[in-house]
Amino acid sequence: MDIDEDELKRISALLGAHVSRPGPQEQVRAIRTRLESVGELLESVTIIPGGRASAVDRCFQETFLPSDLVRTQLRLSQHYIQSACNGQAPTLTSFVVLRVAIECMATAQWLIAANSHRVRVERFLKRMWWDTQSAVDMAVVADAIPDLNAVYDLEETIHEIAEPIKGLDPNKVTTSKRVALSSIVREASQAVRPGYPTLMQSCWMACAGVSHGNVPMSAGVGVAPHSVRTPSEHAISWSVYANFLEIAVTDLQTTVELFRRFAMEEHQNLRQTG
Repeated sequence: MDIDEDELKRISALLGAHVSRPGPQEQVRAIRTRLESVGELLESVTIIPGGRASAVDRCFQETFLPSDLVRTQLRLSQHYIQSACNGQAPTLTSFVVLRVAIECMATAQWLIAANSHRVRVERFLKRMWWDTQSAVDMAVVADAIPDLNAVYDLEETIHEIAEPIKGLDPNKVTTSKRVALSSIVREASQAVRPGYPTLMQSCWMACAGVSHGNVPMSAGVGVAPHSVRTPSEHAISWSVYANFLEIAVTDLQTTVELFRRFAMEEHQNLRQTG
């Protein structure tokens, strides 16, 4: 069959497009490279004096600084995603790790997302209090005698930090209930992708579903329903998993950029009086 010049150009263009489109494994390799640049961006974030982040840090003085807490959450997220795209074929564990990565980046976003200085400080205080209470609960479950002196010291610190801030009641911090991760992820999902406010949340839910043996969700990522009974035999689609990684890295990059903006933005009150 003869092929005229126009037909030859059309076929060449079609083949060229096919060849240039990366396969899922190549996509994962590109994601790893991109993740390294996100890590470099995170490490370059500097807390400027007189800025919003600096104003929150200043309230905490000798304690673990809020900016360090946010950076740690983002570093953890990067580490988990890196573990999830290590070049090996995706497994059930990959979804567990990716779920935790999303939780860490969502927590970082939740900590800095508040519009007011008071609420930001309150969120950091609550996170410190909840973590301490969790440690006490773990000691009790393990039949150990918890060191309540640390709790009393923290309660005193919370009062010292909260009382000078108008409208911040330290008792509301120490009597607060931990915010559910699902709520934190939902809030972060809406903030990170305003144009697609449910994407991070749905990705997190899918990872959680696969991790806990949800058959319909597992089928959605390429796991045959019958193999759900045998986790070691999960055959996960590279293409689907690569898309999950792409979502996670994009959301992490956006969250790091939000942290960078928070770290470098001037405090509103100082800008008005300056």
